[in-house]
Amino acid sequence: MARCPKPWLRKGRGWFVTLNGKQHFLSRHKKEAFAKFYELMSRSPPLGPASSSSLVVLFDRFLDWISKHRAKATYVSYRDVLQSFVNVLPEGLAAAELKPFHLQQWLDDNSSWSSTTGHSYVTTIQRALNWSVKMGHISVNPIAHFEKPPKEPRDETVTEAEYLTLLQHIEDAAFADLLTLHWESGCRPQESLRVEAAFVDTKNARWVFPVRKSKGKKRPRIVYLSDRALDITSRQMHAFPEGPIFRNTHGRPWTKDAVGCRFSRLEKHVGRRYCLYLFRHAFANRMLEAGLDSLSVALLLGHANPAMLSTTYQALNHNPEHLLGQLKKGLSG
Repeated sequence: MARCPKPWLRKGRGWFVTLNGKQHFLSRHKKEAFAKFYELMSRSPPLGPASSSSLVVLFDRFLDWISKHRAKATYVSYRDVLQSFVNVLPEGLAAAELKPFHLQQWLDDNSSWSSTTGHSYVTTIQRALNWSVKMGHISVNPIAHFEKPPKEPRDETVTEAEYLTLLQHIEDAAFADLLTLHWESGCRPQESLRVEAAFVDTKNARWVFPVRKSKGKKRPRIVYLSDRALDITSRQMHAFPEGPIFRNTHGRPWTKDAVGCRFSRLEKHVGRRYCLYLFRHAFANRMLEAGLDSLSVALLLGHANPAMLSTTYQALNHNPEHLLGQLKKGLSG
């Protein structure tokens, strides 16, 4: 997590390097500066251990915990965000020295990030520091009350007509099955790409991910299957009894990038870029429109809190026929 010292340019003054918190002037010329830098590094003593309260140490401890208690993908995403933040901080900054302006400057320097991305990244930093407080490494989170960028509502979805049009332009059964599975179950993309035959409970028409394989690793994740989704699952699990059961025409497990490439090719035919998550949104909206209560829909989606439906899936807010019908139904009751 700690950054390797390297020369940096101060406009109008030349090249410098920071070692052990002290700035050293190298040269006004880049080639000469790097030569002097390498000479300086060759005779400089190794950097001493960072303070136990430094952000680098705290983040490393947090990542070590994540690696043992969360999925590998979670660890990688947290590591990348924390490293990005560390890269813009002063060398050896202690947690007590961290200020809200450090976060704001980091966000401002990455103006290409969407508001939702900024919200997620700040949450990652706060989560690491909240964990440090919980573990007793520090007494207070210095950016606990930082005002995060607002999350953009996920109001994009897929209509049934769009879904059928997509199927008409898909040339192979493997990808068509994957899309149908998402349309019928509302599962998360990472769930369909990772489900194995051992997780399939055909008797009860469901997938049961063990705690260690489920999101958050707090409770088993259960995905219930329609008749069509169960038929697809049964065929795939018998074809691939070991490892991920959903695979492409070459017999290789689907990956996020491979699915993205397929949607890119479809965009040329349908005029819109889709992703698997939109099918999850569509499932939620269809279930709510069909009259299912929000608790049941939340459980089908794998949400611990039904409030996620109102804050994350907004498409019903833009469906006047549905809302007008609900109003009349309520008044007539």
